[in-house]
Amino acid sequence: MKAGIEGSFIDSRARFEYSVLCLATFLIFFTNAHAALLAAVFQSHEMPLDQVGVILSSYGVPVVVFTLLTGAIAGRIGTLMTLKIGLAVMIMSFVSLHWTAHDFHAALISRICQGIGYGFLFAPLMTYVQSRLTQQRFVYLFGIFSSMAPLAQAFGPPWADYVFFTFGDRYLFIIGVVPAMIGWVLLFWLRPEVIASKGSVFDFRIASLSGKGIAFLTIFVAGSMFGFLASFMAGAIHEKSVAIGWFFVASTAAMFTTRFIGLGYFAQFERRLIVALGLCSMGVGFICVAFGSVSLHVGLGGLLFGAGYSVVYPVLSAWISDGLITGERSGPQALFNGAFNAGLLLMPLPVSYLVGWFGYSGALIGLSLFGWVMAALLLFASHRRNQVPSASSF
Repeated sequence: MKAGIEGSFIDSRARFEYSVLCLATFLIFFTNAHAALLAAVFQSHEMPLDQVGVILSSYGVPVVVFTLLTGAIAGRIGTLMTLKIGLAVMIMSFVSLHWTAHDFHAALISRICQGIGYGFLFAPLMTYVQSRLTQQRFVYLFGIFSSMAPLAQAFGPPWADYVFFTFGDRYLFIIGVVPAMIGWVLLFWLRPEVIASKGSVFDFRIASLSGKGIAFLTIFVAGSMFGFLASFMAGAIHEKSVAIGWFFVASTAAMFTTRFIGLGYFAQFERRLIVALGLCSMGVGFICVAFGSVSLHVGLGGLLFGAGYSVVYPVLSAWISDGLITGERSGPQALFNGAFNAGLLLMPLPVSYLVGWFGYSGALIGLSLFGWVMAALLLFASHRRNQVPSASSF
């Protein structure tokens, strides 16, 4: 096998599979990004705001629960099969909203089932792509792959917005499900990976995670900070009479630039240090938005946040898989992504109290401090590890 990019994949076909999975992931999350319009759809049917809130928040619990279950399920039937099943459930649940969006209880069931499907597919998606990569450029290529989801989040909502306000929700779910269906078909071009174990339902291979506990805490913190974007960032920016694009376009551009250009370079440094610097940058980005008053302040905040987040997730995910063969990664990755989704989907509720008590700026400051405290713990762990290399760390 040739050196360079070819040597970054387990064999020649794996490079093709990586490209196919990048495209499929973009299409899957393009459909998932239509969730940004759900509140408007439900309210267009004159559904009370409190019922809308219940439907939207019902998504988080099944995502976390079923993300945790995917470790054992993938260990029995394979990550690719688990991914196919999860995506099929998500597709059917999404398109069912075409018929259920007008009724609270029916829409609630659709949304819960969608959360189940998403929980089934997220961790296997991340685990499968890792099985195609060697260690040569693992962090770099995994970082590029994991950029497909936020890229879709940048394009999906504007398209959904156009379809909804042009045609109403009559065609929103029928048209919106097409990308995910194409993504599901693309999955059949991939080879199943080796199934190495058949553990119990809650077998997360805890023994293999010695010294990695701090990574789980860190990804929960990062997920909590990232969750603010989907839940409250638009309101925080609108409060300043600034277009939200200043933050979201800047953060997406910074994320891609950092991952394409800088991630391969950053990967050579000690991971605790890199992740700590990423969290610090995310926190400073929030501070820029909290105290900023003009578009350039908000844009700078987006750049700093995107650049910081771009290194945090791929470096931590690679850390969790470090030292594990392909068939042993499903449980740890399920646990890891469960922690991320817990922060992403469940923390907006307590954060809403921060917004109510201290306003958007107070919540941004609080989340910045949350990230900086975690960064300080990582720096301490890095310093301790350098002083006593043989000591195990949390």
